[in-house]
Amino acid sequence: MPGILTTSLVQLTQPSGIKMNAQLFIEEKSARQQQKVITLNKYIEKYPQGWEKRLELADLLFEIGNWQQAVIEYNQVIEQQPQLLDVHLKLGKILQLMGQKKEACKAYDTALFLAKNPGTQYHIKGLIAVCEGDNEKALTAFNLATNLEPDQVFHRLALSQVYQNVENPLGMLRSLEPVLVINPDDVLSLIYSYDALMAVGDIQTAKERFNSLIDLAGDDFRVIQRQIDQRLLARMVSAEEGKITKKMITSLLGTVPHSVEVHKSLAYYHILRGDWAQGVEVLAKFTTESPNHPYGWYYYGWCLFHTGKYQQGAEMMGKAYDLYPQDREIYRGLCEILPLAPHSEKSKTILASIVEEMLTRFPECWSIWTTAGRVLVEHFPEIERGCQVSERGTKLQPGLADTWLRHGQVLILARKHREAVEALKKAWELLPDGGYLQSVPAAFWLGESYRVLKNAKASKRWWEVAAQGCQEFRLFNPAMADYWLGRVMFRLGDKSGAKRAYKGALSQQLLYPVRGEVETILEKLKR
Repeated sequence: MPGILTTSLVQLTQPSGIKMNAQLFIEEKSARQQQKVITLNKYIEKYPQGWEKRLELADLLFEIGNWQQAVIEYNQVIEQQPQLLDVHLKLGKILQLMGQKKEACKAYDTALFLAKNPGTQYHIKGLIAVCEGDNEKALTAFNLATNLEPDQVFHRLALSQVYQNVENPLGMLRSLEPVLVINPDDVLSLIYSYDALMAVGDIQTAKERFNSLIDLAGDDFRVIQRQIDQRLLARMVSAEEGKITKKMITSLLGTVPHSVEVHKSLAYYHILRGDWAQGVEVLAKFTTESPNHPYGWYYYGWCLFHTGKYQQGAEMMGKAYDLYPQDREIYRGLCEILPLAPHSEKSKTILASIVEEMLTRFPECWSIWTTAGRVLVEHFPEIERGCQVSERGTKLQPGLADTWLRHGQVLILARKHREAVEALKKAWELLPDGGYLQSVPAAFWLGESYRVLKNAKASKRWWEVAAQGCQEFRLFNPAMADYWLGRVMFRLGDKSGAKRAYKGALSQQLLYPVRGEVETILEKLKR
């Protein structure tokens, strides 16, 4: 039976030479494991040629997170038994996890030379492609391995991770469903599939899958983290529900004290209770204690941004970028924050560079193209290019509702309302029943485009659909549900209803920049 998972901070060296901390998940060290390490070391000192015990030690060191020493022991085993395929694969994996990708590729190359099974050969080719950053080649290799050995779960899990890398949740679901048929209790597959279902907007199936996860692995920190995320969005931060949320966060901090995700949750717990300064301080402290952790700065940047401190937020997101310019979420964070930061000319120059850089670095990711397109249309006089860039996202993931929704919003910004209607209708058609996270904005923007196109009947119909969706949305995120309801009520001519909805959103700690928009609207409605 596997042990309890915990986190450890490991220092990795980037190709640029910058050292950063990464959060790695390992099994918790037990007294029994520590004693076994001591016993194995004593045996190897006495019998240094005993490679089997040395391999056992290397595996144990890998398991408990002592990776530097594990690499040394694996290399010693390879010197004595160079023909052992599994040892080269384990060495490659550990080097890959440590960020030493060139060394990992060398280990995998040797494993490929030793492998005789075609399925294994394709799997190793996929691992090499991942190390080299070639996602397309990795997908081809893992798909071939899966076709040859459809019952081998590890091929499908590797395939799903690459689909995750290229923002293809539909591909993830296709690769994971057979795994769950073979083993419906596979926790990792359930977690990945839950995340993918949320991404495609299939909220009902995602709920069912998550309930299975809670029943099966309710004490797994990854499951608890997702529960906390849901509770924070639902504003379960006061009274008895608030106590439960706080207890879950505190408990998780005890289990995974180095987890930046849990510190982020604690920060937003305070912010959503109205204690903004206390929430920001949580991540200020985390970045002070772990200055080389890029995601500490990433969440600190978002925290400042969401509390209206745009300039400081941009600075912190910039620090995350300096540490780890290989992360697409950091690029997208900069695209959101920089346009609202003061010193606009300097920020605009940086933003232009960031947009071009991320398009080159992440060409397979649809959200990068739609984000870049929006920035080009909204903040630069590049309307036509921005629309073309955004459209590229729909070609990368034509079956995903979110791509069409984001592209439709870009077209609205570009005042291309007829094209926007077509894109938004496509998004609507692709949404599963109950996909209200995307259906509310899709219906609202359809109403907006029809309004501009002078089709009052169609615009009213879509705004009424959006208003109905807000009731379902409220269960997931009541603050944003009230925000959208306020916009809808205003368009339907119910100004008092709009004011009530907007005030409801503010009372539930609606965050900036949307909060600033609502405050401005309420000031105008007073007149």
